[in-house]
Amino acid sequence: MRKINPINVRQDFDSSIGDLIAFYATVKSGLTLDKDQSFLAENTVLTAATLWESFINDLFVAYINRDSTQFAIHLKNAFEADRSVKQKQIANRFVQLSFPQHMPVQMITSLLDEVGNNVTFPSYAAMKKGAKIYLGAANAATIAGLSGVQGATINLWIALRNHIAHRSARSLKAMNDALKVGALHGSGLRRDVRDVHHVGGYLKAKGAHNLPPRVEIILSSMRAIGAAL
Repeated sequence: MRKINPINVRQDFDSSIGDLIAFYATVKSGLTLDKDQSFLAENTVLTAATLWESFINDLFVAYINRDSTQFAIHLKNAFEADRSVKQKQIANRFVQLSFPQHMPVQMITSLLDEVGNNVTFPSYAAMKKGAKIYLGAANAATIAGLSGVQGATINLWIALRNHIAHRSARSLKAMNDALKVGALHGSGLRRDVRDVHHVGGYLKAKGAHNLPPRVEIILSSMRAIGAAL
């Protein structure tokens, strides 16, 4: 069976982000009202974060599909965890685990999530942890090797996506916590001492006069990080 190539997954994501950037630029050029520009900025980031979520799922599946050695170790550990003494005795005597050398995509996705949901991570730290559990050492190292500002930017767009989608007090606090992280200093994305309450206003504004609007920084950062993985 033909394996999924992670290169193709990265190329598809880059193409999708490129299409989104072009759409954003086209629509923005025709908008004159601040509220419309804010609405566009929010929904552009929401769409981008959704694309990112699908990309990470597909990338993990592609990496496992190419080399399932570490994933098989994870499955063995999961099989042996949380069993009673009796169950362990039965397994030791009568059960012999055997994993295929090459796991097809459908098998991988069903083992990652039994109902077929995407494998998702609430933060960059969680993504690094998941990579260590599921992926081979080289691929896990690539994911863990992002810079501090790249990791903080991932956390930021996850927090922005959650607040745009939910508008809760909890998501607002999480977003503002992500916005004040020191690693974002100099990126144009870090907020000042005041909390951000209007997401669209924050996204369409510039962090410095010589920088593009923050929504554009996020899109270009997402594209660059995707290519690095």
